[in-house]
Amino acid sequence: MTIRILSAADVRAAIDPLGAIDAMRSAFGQLSSGEASVPLRGQLVSAAGATLTMPAYLDQTCELGVKIVSVFPDNAGLGLAIVQGAVLLLDAVTGAPRALLDGSELTARRTAAGSALATDLLATPDASVLALFGAGVQARAHVWALAAVRALREIRIVSRSGTTAEHLAAELDSQMSGSGPGAPVFRAVRDPRDALRGADLIVTATTSEKPVFDARHVEQGAHINAVGSFRPDMQEVDPATVANARVIVDSREAAWEEAGDLIVPLRAGTIDESHIAAELGQIVNGTSPRGRAGWDITLFKSVGNAAQDIAMASAVVAAAEELGLGLTVPL
Repeated sequence: MTIRILSAADVRAAIDPLGAIDAMRSAFGQLSSGEASVPLRGQLVSAAGATLTMPAYLDQTCELGVKIVSVFPDNAGLGLAIVQGAVLLLDAVTGAPRALLDGSELTARRTAAGSALATDLLATPDASVLALFGAGVQARAHVWALAAVRALREIRIVSRSGTTAEHLAAELDSQMSGSGPGAPVFRAVRDPRDALRGADLIVTATTSEKPVFDARHVEQGAHINAVGSFRPDMQEVDPATVANARVIVDSREAAWEEAGDLIVPLRAGTIDESHIAAELGQIVNGTSPRGRAGWDITLFKSVGNAAQDIAMASAVVAAAEELGLGLTVPL
Protein backbone atom coordinates (compact mmCIF):
# COMPACT_ATOMS: atom_id res chain seq x y z
CA MET A 1 0.00 0.00 0.00
CA THR A 2 1.24 3.49 -0.86
CA ILE A 3 0.33 7.09 -0.06
CA ARG A 4 0.76 10.11 -2.35
CA ILE A 5 2.30 13.21 -0.77
CA LEU A 6 1.45 16.52 -2.46
CA SER A 7 3.29 19.77 -1.75
CA ALA A 8 1.86 23.26 -2.15
CA ALA A 9 3.38 23.40 -5.64
CA ASP A 10 1.76 20.07 -6.49
CA VAL A 11 -1.64 21.36 -5.35
CA ARG A 12 -1.24 24.47 -7.53
CA ALA A 13 -0.21 22.39 -10.54
CA ALA A 14 -2.95 19.79 -10.14
CA ILE A 15 -6.08 21.90 -10.37
CA ASP A 16 -7.30 24.89 -12.34
CA PRO A 17 -9.96 27.36 -11.15
CA LEU A 18 -12.84 25.69 -12.99
CA GLY A 19 -11.95 22.30 -11.53
CA ALA A 20 -11.79 23.82 -8.05
CA ILE A 21 -15.16 25.55 -8.54
CA ASP A 22 -16.73 22.28 -9.66
CA ALA A 23 -15.42 20.63 -6.48
CA MET A 24 -17.01 23.39 -4.40
CA ARG A 25 -20.30 23.02 -6.27
CA SER A 26 -20.32 19.38 -5.26
CA ALA A 27 -19.33 20.09 -1.65
CA PHE A 28 -21.89 22.82 -1.03
CA GLY A 29 -24.64 20.93 -2.80
CA GLN A 30 -24.11 17.85 -0.65
CA LEU A 31 -23.73 19.91 2.52
CA SER A 32 -27.11 21.60 2.05
CA SER A 33 -28.91 18.43 0.96
CA GLY A 34 -27.84 16.55 4.09
CA GLU A 35 -25.47 14.26 2.17
CA ALA A 36 -22.34 15.44 3.97
CA SER A 37 -21.36 14.41 7.47
CA VAL A 38 -19.27 17.13 9.12
CA PRO A 39 -18.77 16.60 12.87
CA LEU A 40 -17.96 19.50 15.15
CA ARG A 41 -14.36 20.65 14.98
CA GLY A 42 -12.15 18.97 17.58
CA GLN A 43 -9.56 20.99 19.51
CA LEU A 44 -6.57 19.79 21.49
CA VAL A 45 -4.62 22.39 23.48
CA SER A 46 -1.00 21.60 24.26
CA ALA A 47 1.81 23.58 25.88
CA ALA A 48 2.84 25.39 22.69
CA GLY A 49 -0.47 25.81 20.91
CA ALA A 50 -3.70 24.28 19.69
CA THR A 51 -4.37 21.54 17.16
CA LEU A 52 -7.71 21.40 15.35
CA THR A 53 -9.17 18.34 13.61
CA MET A 54 -11.90 18.71 10.98
CA PRO A 55 -13.23 15.48 9.42
CA ALA A 56 -15.84 15.14 6.69
CA TYR A 57 -17.55 12.46 4.64
CA LEU A 58 -19.45 13.25 1.43
CA ASP A 59 -21.93 10.47 0.81
CA GLN A 60 -22.95 11.16 -2.79
CA THR A 61 -19.37 11.27 -4.08
CA CYS A 62 -17.97 8.81 -1.51
CA GLU A 63 -15.17 11.14 -0.33
CA LEU A 64 -13.64 10.86 3.15
CA GLY A 65 -10.85 12.65 4.98
CA VAL A 66 -9.72 15.00 7.71
CA LYS A 67 -7.95 18.35 7.85
CA ILE A 68 -5.54 18.97 10.71
CA VAL A 69 -4.54 22.55 11.54
CA SER A 70 -2.06 23.68 14.18
CA VAL A 71 -1.92 27.19 15.63
CA PHE A 72 1.36 27.72 17.48
CA PRO A 73 1.96 31.45 18.24
CA ASP A 74 5.66 31.11 19.14
CA ASN A 75 6.46 29.90 15.64
CA ALA A 76 6.84 33.51 14.55
CA GLY A 77 10.04 33.77 16.59
CA LEU A 78 11.35 30.59 14.96
CA GLY A 79 10.78 31.84 11.44
CA LEU A 80 7.89 29.43 10.92
CA ALA A 81 4.24 29.99 10.03
CA ILE A 82 1.96 30.33 13.05
CA VAL A 83 -0.79 28.37 11.27
CA GLN A 84 0.13 25.13 9.55
CA GLY A 85 -1.95 22.27 8.28
CA ALA A 86 -2.39 19.16 6.21
CA VAL A 87 -5.29 17.24 4.69
CA LEU A 88 -5.39 13.45 4.83
CA LEU A 89 -7.60 11.89 2.17
CA LEU A 90 -8.84 8.36 2.90
CA ASP A 91 -10.36 5.63 0.77
CA ALA A 92 -14.04 5.77 1.73
CA VAL A 93 -14.50 2.02 1.18
CA THR A 94 -11.46 0.63 3.02
CA GLY A 95 -10.39 3.56 5.20
CA ALA A 96 -6.85 3.29 3.84
CA PRO A 97 -4.86 6.56 3.55
CA ARG A 98 -4.71 7.73 -0.08
CA ALA A 99 -2.92 11.06 0.05
CA LEU A 100 -1.44 13.74 2.30
CA LEU A 101 -1.76 17.29 0.96
CA ASP A 102 -0.39 20.68 1.95
CA GLY A 103 -3.20 22.25 3.95
CA SER A 104 -2.41 25.93 3.53
CA GLU A 105 -2.45 25.96 -0.27
CA LEU A 106 -5.50 23.72 -0.45
CA THR A 107 -7.40 25.90 2.05
CA ALA A 108 -6.59 29.10 0.16
CA ARG A 109 -7.72 27.69 -3.17
CA ARG A 110 -10.88 26.01 -1.92
CA THR A 111 -11.90 29.23 -0.11
CA ALA A 112 -11.37 31.30 -3.25
CA ALA A 113 -13.17 28.71 -5.38
CA GLY A 114 -16.14 28.90 -3.01
CA SER A 115 -16.21 32.67 -3.47
CA ALA A 116 -15.99 32.24 -7.23
CA LEU A 117 -18.94 29.84 -7.16
CA ALA A 118 -20.93 32.36 -5.11
CA THR A 119 -19.92 35.13 -7.52
CA ASP A 120 -21.07 33.09 -10.49
CA LEU A 121 -24.44 32.44 -8.83
CA LEU A 122 -25.06 35.88 -7.30
CA ALA A 123 -23.13 38.65 -9.09
CA THR A 124 -24.31 40.45 -12.20
CA PRO A 125 -23.01 38.77 -15.39
CA ASP A 126 -21.09 41.87 -16.47
CA ALA A 127 -19.36 42.52 -13.12
CA SER A 128 -15.78 43.51 -13.92
CA VAL A 129 -14.32 45.84 -11.24
CA LEU A 130 -13.03 44.14 -8.09
CA ALA A 131 -12.23 45.89 -4.80
CA LEU A 132 -9.95 43.52 -2.91
CA PHE A 133 -9.37 44.16 0.79
CA GLY A 134 -6.28 42.28 1.93
CA ALA A 135 -3.03 41.46 0.16
CA GLY A 136 -2.12 38.02 1.46
CA VAL A 137 -2.47 34.43 0.30
CA GLN A 138 -6.25 34.64 0.10
CA ALA A 139 -6.07 37.78 -2.04
CA ARG A 140 -3.88 36.02 -4.61
CA ALA A 141 -6.11 32.96 -4.63
CA HIS A 142 -9.24 35.06 -5.14
CA VAL A 143 -7.82 36.77 -8.21
CA TRP A 144 -6.97 33.29 -9.56
CA ALA A 145 -10.52 32.03 -8.99
CA LEU A 146 -12.69 35.07 -9.75
CA ALA A 147 -11.02 35.66 -13.11
CA ALA A 148 -12.47 32.31 -14.18
CA VAL A 149 -16.10 33.41 -13.71
CA ARG A 150 -16.05 37.12 -14.58
CA ALA A 151 -14.10 39.16 -17.15
CA LEU A 152 -12.20 41.34 -14.70
CA ARG A 153 -10.91 44.58 -16.17
CA GLU A 154 -9.74 46.35 -13.01
CA ILE A 155 -8.61 45.09 -9.61
CA ARG A 156 -8.09 47.61 -6.78
CA ILE A 157 -6.15 46.28 -3.80
CA VAL A 158 -6.38 47.78 -0.31
CA SER A 159 -4.19 46.71 2.61
CA ARG A 160 -3.63 48.07 6.08
CA SER A 161 -0.05 49.17 5.41
CA GLY A 162 -0.51 50.06 1.76
CA THR A 163 2.92 48.63 0.99
CA THR A 164 1.70 45.04 0.72
CA ALA A 165 -1.04 46.17 -1.66
CA GLU A 166 1.54 47.89 -3.85
CA HIS A 167 3.72 44.78 -3.90
CA LEU A 168 0.81 42.49 -4.74
CA ALA A 169 -0.46 44.79 -7.48
CA ALA A 170 2.98 44.84 -9.08
CA GLU A 171 3.37 41.08 -8.74
CA LEU A 172 -0.01 40.25 -10.26
CA ASP A 173 0.40 42.82 -13.02
CA SER A 174 3.71 41.20 -13.96
CA GLN A 175 2.17 37.72 -13.94
CA MET A 176 -0.91 38.59 -15.99
CA SER A 177 0.44 41.25 -18.35
CA GLY A 178 1.34 38.56 -20.87
CA SER A 179 -2.19 37.19 -21.03
CA GLY A 180 -3.19 39.58 -23.80
CA PRO A 181 -5.11 42.84 -24.24
CA GLY A 182 -7.92 41.64 -21.97
CA ALA A 183 -5.66 41.41 -18.91
CA PRO A 184 -6.98 43.38 -15.92
CA VAL A 185 -5.37 46.55 -14.58
CA PHE A 186 -4.07 46.22 -11.02
CA ARG A 187 -3.96 49.23 -8.69
CA ALA A 188 -2.99 49.66 -5.06
CA VAL A 189 -5.51 51.99 -3.42
CA ARG A 190 -5.18 53.70 -0.04
CA ASP A 191 -8.74 54.98 0.48
CA PRO A 192 -11.53 52.37 0.69
CA ARG A 193 -13.89 54.88 -0.92
CA ASP A 194 -11.72 54.99 -4.02
CA ALA A 195 -11.59 51.21 -4.12
CA LEU A 196 -15.38 50.90 -3.93
CA ARG A 197 -16.27 53.62 -6.44
CA GLY A 198 -17.78 51.76 -9.40
CA ALA A 199 -16.80 48.35 -7.99
CA ASP A 200 -19.35 45.61 -8.62
CA LEU A 201 -17.33 42.89 -6.88
CA ILE A 202 -15.85 43.13 -3.37
CA VAL A 203 -13.69 40.64 -1.48
CA THR A 204 -12.72 41.05 2.17
CA ALA A 205 -9.80 38.77 3.04
CA THR A 206 -8.34 40.38 6.16
CA THR A 207 -8.03 39.61 9.87
CA SER A 208 -9.68 42.89 10.83
CA GLU A 209 -11.78 43.15 13.98
CA LYS A 210 -13.67 46.18 12.68
CA PRO A 211 -15.33 46.95 9.32
CA VAL A 212 -12.94 47.74 6.49
CA PHE A 213 -15.37 49.95 4.56
CA ASP A 214 -18.53 52.00 5.02
CA ALA A 215 -21.91 50.87 3.70
CA ARG A 216 -22.50 54.32 2.19
CA HIS A 217 -19.74 53.69 -0.35
CA VAL A 218 -20.95 50.31 -1.62
CA GLU A 219 -22.44 50.50 -5.11
CA GLN A 220 -25.99 49.19 -5.56
CA GLY A 221 -25.90 45.82 -7.28
CA ALA A 222 -22.47 44.90 -5.91
CA HIS A 223 -21.64 41.40 -4.74
CA ILE A 224 -19.46 40.86 -1.65
CA ASN A 225 -17.45 37.76 -0.72
CA ALA A 226 -16.49 38.06 2.96
CA VAL A 227 -13.98 35.36 3.90
CA GLY A 228 -11.56 36.90 6.39
CA SER A 229 -13.40 36.98 9.73
CA PHE A 230 -13.85 33.60 11.36
CA ARG A 231 -14.52 34.44 15.03
CA PRO A 232 -17.50 36.11 16.72
CA ASP A 233 -15.31 39.11 17.64
CA MET A 234 -13.98 39.68 14.11
CA GLN A 235 -15.82 41.96 11.70
CA GLU A 236 -14.91 43.04 8.17
CA VAL A 237 -18.38 44.08 6.94
CA ASP A 238 -20.36 46.78 8.76
CA PRO A 239 -23.88 46.07 10.05
CA ALA A 240 -25.56 48.48 7.62
CA THR A 241 -24.08 46.62 4.66
CA VAL A 242 -25.25 43.32 6.10
CA ALA A 243 -28.76 44.72 6.68
CA ASN A 244 -28.96 45.93 3.06
CA ALA A 245 -27.80 42.64 1.57
CA ARG A 246 -29.23 39.33 0.54
CA VAL A 247 -27.03 37.20 2.80
CA ILE A 248 -25.92 33.75 1.67
CA VAL A 249 -23.71 31.54 3.87
CA ASP A 250 -21.77 28.32 3.52
CA SER A 251 -23.49 26.83 6.58
CA ARG A 252 -26.17 28.42 8.77
CA GLU A 253 -24.99 26.56 11.85
CA ALA A 254 -21.36 27.56 11.40
CA ALA A 255 -22.24 31.16 10.53
CA TRP A 256 -24.13 31.74 13.77
CA GLU A 257 -21.27 30.14 15.72
CA GLU A 258 -18.30 31.88 14.10
CA ALA A 259 -19.18 34.72 11.71
CA GLY A 260 -18.68 38.00 13.54
CA ASP A 261 -19.91 39.84 10.44
CA LEU A 262 -23.35 38.40 11.22
CA ILE A 263 -23.15 37.83 14.99
CA VAL A 264 -22.32 41.48 15.80
CA PRO A 265 -25.40 42.94 14.01
CA LEU A 266 -27.54 40.08 15.37
CA ARG A 267 -26.58 40.98 18.95
CA ALA A 268 -27.16 44.66 18.21
CA GLY A 269 -30.65 43.94 16.89
CA THR A 270 -29.82 45.17 13.39
CA ILE A 271 -30.79 41.80 11.90
CA ASP A 272 -32.37 38.59 13.14
CA GLU A 273 -31.60 34.97 12.26
CA SER A 274 -34.07 35.01 9.39
CA HIS A 275 -31.80 37.49 7.59
CA ILE A 276 -29.76 34.61 6.20
CA ALA A 277 -31.62 34.00 2.95
CA ALA A 278 -30.03 30.68 2.04
CA GLU A 279 -27.00 28.47 2.13
CA LEU A 280 -24.94 28.48 -1.05
CA GLY A 281 -25.72 24.80 -1.52
CA GLN A 282 -29.43 25.57 -1.68
CA ILE A 283 -28.79 27.81 -4.68
CA VAL A 284 -26.60 25.10 -6.22
CA ASN A 285 -29.43 22.59 -5.70
CA GLY A 286 -32.06 24.93 -7.16
CA THR A 287 -34.11 25.32 -3.97
CA SER A 288 -33.24 29.02 -3.65
CA PRO A 289 -32.97 31.55 -6.50
CA ARG A 290 -29.80 32.99 -8.00
CA GLY A 291 -28.96 36.70 -7.97
CA ARG A 292 -30.13 39.55 -5.76
CA ALA A 293 -33.79 38.47 -5.51
CA GLY A 294 -34.88 42.09 -4.98
CA TRP A 295 -32.09 43.13 -2.57
CA ASP A 296 -29.69 46.05 -3.11
CA ILE A 297 -26.56 43.90 -2.87
CA THR A 298 -25.55 40.28 -2.28
CA LEU A 299 -23.20 39.03 0.43
CA PHE A 300 -21.64 35.58 0.65
CA LYS A 301 -20.29 35.00 4.14
CA SER A 302 -17.92 32.06 4.42
CA VAL A 303 -16.23 30.65 7.53
CA GLY A 304 -15.06 27.44 5.85
CA ASN A 305 -16.16 23.85 6.11
CA ALA A 306 -14.37 20.50 6.08
CA ALA A 307 -16.66 19.29 3.28
CA GLN A 308 -14.92 21.86 1.05
CA ASP A 309 -11.48 20.58 2.06
CA ILE A 310 -12.28 16.96 1.32
CA ALA A 311 -14.03 17.66 -1.99
CA MET A 312 -11.08 19.81 -3.05
CA ALA A 313 -8.55 17.23 -1.87
CA SER A 314 -10.33 14.53 -3.84
CA ALA A 315 -10.27 16.61 -7.02
CA VAL A 316 -6.59 17.49 -6.54
CA VAL A 317 -5.58 13.88 -5.90
CA ALA A 318 -7.49 12.62 -8.95
CA ALA A 319 -5.64 15.14 -11.13
CA ALA A 320 -2.30 14.43 -9.44
CA GLU A 321 -2.68 10.71 -10.10
CA GLU A 322 -3.35 11.41 -13.77
CA LEU A 323 -0.45 13.85 -14.08
CA GLY A 324 1.99 11.88 -11.96
CA LEU A 325 2.43 14.70 -9.43
CA GLY A 326 3.79 14.32 -5.93
CA LEU A 327 5.79 11.69 -4.15
CA THR A 328 4.41 8.17 -3.73
CA VAL A 329 5.78 6.28 -0.73
CA PRO A 330 4.99 2.87 0.78
CA LEU A 331 3.14 2.61 4.06
